[in-house]
Amino acid sequence: MICDAHVHMGYYARKGYNSPYYYSPRRVLGVLNRCGVSEFIVSSTCSQIDSISIDEIMREAVEMKRIAGNRAHIFFWLSWHLYQEDKRMSWLDSGLFEGVKFHELETQWVTRKEKTLNKILERINERSMSVMFHCGRSEGCCPFDLRQIARRYPKMHFNFAHCAPMREMEEVMQECANVWTDTAYLSDNDFTKAPCFDWQNRLMFGTDLPVWQGHERCYLTAKYRICLLNWRKVFSDLDAMSAFNSFLHIL
Repeated sequence: MICDAHVHMGYYARKGYNSPYYYSPRRVLGVLNRCGVSEFIVSSTCSQIDSISIDEIMREAVEMKRIAGNRAHIFFWLSWHLYQEDKRMSWLDSGLFEGVKFHELETQWVTRKEKTLNKILERINERSMSVMFHCGRSEGCCPFDLRQIARRYPKMHFNFAHCAPMREMEEVMQECANVWTDTAYLSDNDFTKAPCFDWQNRLMFGTDLPVWQGHERCYLTAKYRICLLNWRKVFSDLDAMSAFNSFLHIL
């Protein structure tokens, strides 16, 4: 079974387009269906658009659940303007969302809003929801910067997405049993290097669908199949379904 831990819907940059392109739930699900994906975690890039409200993001989530059912595990991508719109975070009570995503390059949660971030994480922790952080080499995004958060909330499950930089990520995952990672937007070269590291049986298949089209001219389904091919060549013996379920607290 194929479980994708890192999918997006909503508005996103697309090469050749002057304004953000809308990737609807139906369009995204169509790619996943054609590639045989059984379950997936999806968040909305609409959170990056200041003119879009929580109500609109909720309607999009409802639509995805309507057409995908329990195959879709929806995370609320929390940006600063959406937090300001509803500091009580009443969307937590909707039953639509199984987790929350933070992206330091969109809102500087770790470097400038840590007090507010901790307040939010306390609320999430009370509900045993999973959390995704964009991870990379920038300040506030690297695994060593995020490690302090995993230590502070040892019962919370974190996906430090993108599996990079690999050496740092490996060290953090060895120390923190509550940290997972995924393969979203890994280059072919990174895929070949990944088996050299110990991912503690917490490495998840992820693609970043449809983010590729913001950086390169490609067909979504064809690109997705390349991601699957890379995964199967390199991680053919890895139980990615188990990692996916354990991250989401699914027994």
